[in-house]
Amino acid sequence: MTYFIFCVHNHQPVGNFDHVVEDAYVTAYEPFLKMLHERPSLKLSFHTSGFLLDWLVEHHPEYLEMLKSMVERGQVEIMGGGYYEPILAVIPPRDRRGQILMMSERIERLFGTRPRGVWLAERVWDPTLPFCLRDAGIEYVVVDDFHFIKSGLKRDELFGYYVTEDLGRAVKVFPGSERLRYLIPFEPVERLAEYLEGVDRNGSKDGVAIFADDGEKFGIWPGTDKWVYDEGWLESFLSKIEELGDWLKPVTFSEYADGVEPLGRVYLPTTSYMEMGEWALPAEASFEYLTLREDIKSWKDGEGILRFFQGGTWRNFLSKYPEADWMHKRMLMVSERLASAEPRVDEEGDRVLEDARTHLYRAQCNDAYWHGVFGGLYLPHLRTRVYENLLRAEGLIGACDEKVCIRAVDMDADMHDEVIMSTDLINLFFSPRRGGSLVEIDWKPGAVNLSNTLSRWFEGYHMKLEKAGTAGSAGEARSIHDTVLVKEQGLERYLRFDTVRRASLRELFVGEDAGVEDHSASRFRDLGDFYDGAYDFAIEGDRLRFERSGTLCEQPFSVAKEVGFAGRDSFSVRYTLEGLGKDAPRHVAGIRLGVEFNLCLPGCEGPECRYEFTGSSVVKETGLGSIGELSDIAKVSMVDGFSSLRITFAVDRPVVLWRYPIETVSLSEAGFERNYQGSSLVFLIPVDTLLSGAGGFTLSVKIESV
Repeated sequence: MTYFIFCVHNHQPVGNFDHVVEDAYVTAYEPFLKMLHERPSLKLSFHTSGFLLDWLVEHHPEYLEMLKSMVERGQVEIMGGGYYEPILAVIPPRDRRGQILMMSERIERLFGTRPRGVWLAERVWDPTLPFCLRDAGIEYVVVDDFHFIKSGLKRDELFGYYVTEDLGRAVKVFPGSERLRYLIPFEPVERLAEYLEGVDRNGSKDGVAIFADDGEKFGIWPGTDKWVYDEGWLESFLSKIEELGDWLKPVTFSEYADGVEPLGRVYLPTTSYMEMGEWALPAEASFEYLTLREDIKSWKDGEGILRFFQGGTWRNFLSKYPEADWMHKRMLMVSERLASAEPRVDEEGDRVLEDARTHLYRAQCNDAYWHGVFGGLYLPHLRTRVYENLLRAEGLIGACDEKVCIRAVDMDADMHDEVIMSTDLINLFFSPRRGGSLVEIDWKPGAVNLSNTLSRWFEGYHMKLEKAGTAGSAGEARSIHDTVLVKEQGLERYLRFDTVRRASLRELFVGEDAGVEDHSASRFRDLGDFYDGAYDFAIEGDRLRFERSGTLCEQPFSVAKEVGFAGRDSFSVRYTLEGLGKDAPRHVAGIRLGVEFNLCLPGCEGPECRYEFTGSSVVKETGLGSIGELSDIAKVSMVDGFSSLRITFAVDRPVVLWRYPIETVSLSEAGFERNYQGSSLVFLIPVDTLLSGAGGFTLSVKIESV
């Protein structure tokens, strides 16, 4: 007898828009489950992530009732996992256990059964996971056959399950078939039957073929709604499985594990599925890896070589994207604070720290921390929700008792201190080593990180852009790993890249011929070495002072900036420049100091978001997606009507202001797309006026709810 395990994983990230989730429900989740419901002989191992589960409870309880009936008649086994779909390997062990138990308890309340196995988010395996899985009452987990092949096994040794352990705690590990992931639902059902017959012929007694992949491919991925439902692929698939019933038996993971012995013991390496290894590599290496992999496939003994061919690991995303690393370290910071907080109850008797823990767990949802062919990190609204939940958790844990808190700590584990300045309304996070820059500005009342920008990083797939077609032009259903589509023509015009992470309070020096177009396209020449240079810092009472002795036009020059709070909701920065001595007029003629801010409000560049200017310039377009240069500006505000927020910049003398949107070209399941990641503001003032008797320059920032 050959067995078949059909495992489907449905997931929506924390913070996704209601209309997007509703469309997924109508297009894929509901029609898929209804068709399975009508075929009670077909078994299903089923996982729904916690955020989506909560959404279904609120919006479509009838769906859960149908699913519960399938559980009660033994057709469906519900799988657990981390509640908000975290990458378990990169969150603290206490949070791993907490997320798994939270999910198990929720499933037991909804379906009357406690899960024995888990879906592992993005199949990111770490050898230390068995200990925490068993500690949370879990018996098995499903990963990819890729994991097993990297440990030295062959594909024909993977028609069963193995046992692995960590420190004596054992779990069963099942290998999902990579071949089935590409067959289902993208190829005719006849080819699926051929594969299953191959399992039957391989000689292993009680062998099992395992499909374990996303439910979104049954209707949401490009072209699949028509192919899977209108053209009858799913109907044909289910009929074929029933037709093969004389030798093929659909089972759940638990049924199979209860009736069949493991094939042996295995120790899996740190890895994920094959495609993740490509995406996690640095851009050029990613492109080269994919090119070489395709080349090896054509070699005479290519498959044998590919057994030992592996890309990067998931943690590479934390070095590839400094924004992802910062979010991750902010999450760890909140987790540590929560772990050391004293339990307390608020005035209404609620368990405050439990609410804080829920916000922390939501912030651990994996999607915003990485990027492959899904939007992920490139979607501002997902990053916004991570920071919102972290700040709400911090608010519940409690703030510093002092009016102003300043402390130095190595926030991002780079062996250099960052500096945190706080009032009860604002957090400011500075990186002295990276330009003395301001990397995070938090408005606590709105739980908003105003610095939630993403830099324009070069990606390996940008080399494919010239080959892309028009979105929707492909009429067939194809795996998103095989499609190259674009959502708008001419995207190559927006391929502009940054060399360092975008932050605020970075200083650049430009000539009078430099313009906003040059700066937005990264074509400008910086005449100084302060933009990303290391600054010395000193905490002086309730103020923070930065200073760097660098060069301007290759001559010794220094910049000092002193930061202090002007109120609970505002701060100011005082600049002092020194150097070049008596030759200053000659060296600085026409040179301007630019002070750069990069910000992203929750409403992005939407219709409720705008600039407001005070000065002599006449402005026609004030949207946050606009580009332009203005002179004699004394004050500028960024207003977000969506989140009722205003941030205002005021200068102590009129300046020239550059503004432009930060836009990226990224890949999603629907093709190449352009995304707004924030707005850049550069305040420009002639250097000679700062070296003369007038001296210095002060910029003030105020944040308020409107």
